[in-house]
Amino acid sequence: MEKRKIKEFVTFVPGINPTRAQKQFGKQEINYYDQASFEVDYNHEDVVVEDKAKPLFQNNLSLNEGDVVISNSLQLATSVGKNNVGKVLSLNFTKIEFDSGQLDKRYFIFLFNAYKDVRRQKERELQGIGPVLRIPLRALGEIIVPVVPLEEQKKIGAIYAETLNLQSKLNKYAELIEQFTSSIIEETLKGK
Repeated sequence: MEKRKIKEFVTFVPGINPTRAQKQFGKQEINYYDQASFEVDYNHEDVVVEDKAKPLFQNNLSLNEGDVVISNSLQLATSVGKNNVGKVLSLNFTKIEFDSGQLDKRYFIFLFNAYKDVRRQKERELQGIGPVLRIPLRALGEIIVPVVPLEEQKKIGAIYAETLNLQSKLNKYAELIEQFTSSIIEETLKGK
């Protein structure tokens, strides 16, 4: 199996500093992509099934449905859902632009989030002080990934996306069962 550096397939676009953005764009209200937005996308609360990017905005930092975003603090990637279209990336996030049709978006997300070899490479590159460690963009580009035929990438990416979707639903069901059980037990105790 062939292995190559990620930077051969993608370009990393860092988010903007909100204080600089306000000076640069004036006092206009900017809707930022934040941690809550990332959680919604990562937990597949608004799943993008098709791999179609809709170029609604020309700004490089504005997000479109299907764009791939990395949370710099969590070191996880996800696909942007409908509810976050048009939001602007802050410094806490990095947008991934796919330069060629040689790397599937969902396959990239699988590699970045779950593939053990890539996770080890990311851990070696972590930098910073305190609880939040980050990987420099330069180091992200140097990560070596396995390259399989595009059709196989699409299958792997689809399986990974479906697995995440199923995990999200199972977590919601587990929460509901726990709430239901607790309410029945509490009602039983009140009745005695």
